[in-house]
Amino acid sequence: MSKLGLQKTERVRSQKVIDTLFGKTSKALMAYGFRFSWVWLEPNAAHCSVLFVCSKKKLKTAVERNRRKRLLRELYRINKTPLLDYLKAENHYIALSLNYTGANQLSLNLHTANFIKALNKLNIELKKNNTVSIHPAN
Repeated sequence: MSKLGLQKTERVRSQKVIDTLFGKTSKALMAYGFRFSWVWLEPNAAHCSVLFVCSKKKLKTAVERNRRKRLLRELYRINKTPLLDYLKAENHYIALSLNYTGANQLSLNLHTANFIKALNKLNIELKKNNTVSIHPAN
């Protein structure tokens, strides 16, 4: 599979990890209309496991929520290489939650530059806070 693919091992599937992502122990960052939450994990198959979130409060219909999550997956899939390169170089493992909080409709053409800036800001934040305690992946 190509380097730009999004494999099953790169997705958060464990309920325990999901609970810690939305608990008090997770770190969060708001940047350019995107919200990132992450927790440090023990070594597993993927250096970065991702969860794509869409609020039912803002988007009432499932069609709108699924479209937004599909566009978030595409944005992440195309622009994930700098984040993964840093995590592999430092041998870190994280679980990451991605949410678009902007008021406008999410568009690949309009939001790619902002997503890249947000990922760079996340990279800088991870470099600052790389000594956080490790949470179990199970």
